[in-house]
Amino acid sequence: MSRRPAFELSDNEDDSSEQDWETEGSGFSDEAEKIIDQLNLSLGSIKAGNSSIKLKKQVFSLLDSLFELGIIDEKQKKKLLLIIYHDNGF
Repeated sequence: MSRRPAFELSDNEDDSSEQDWETEGSGFSDEAEKIIDQLNLSLGSIKAGNSSIKLKKQVFSLLDSLFELGIIDEKQKKKLLLIIYHDNGF
């Protein structure tokens, strides 16, 4: 996904603001991406047969983290829990 603006700067414009814009807000998305990757791995382990309580708690904790970051809302969290519960036999 490109984070470049849809316009190009002319030769006489300062391009320092462009670099600020490109990196702005990357903290939340990087953290959310790591959480989603970990959630994916955890669900894959459960699907492969690892049904440990610790792993299930980790899935709930990761969903809570996504909620706290504002990536998902309460309704989405509940929907995801229902899907996970149904698909993985929690």
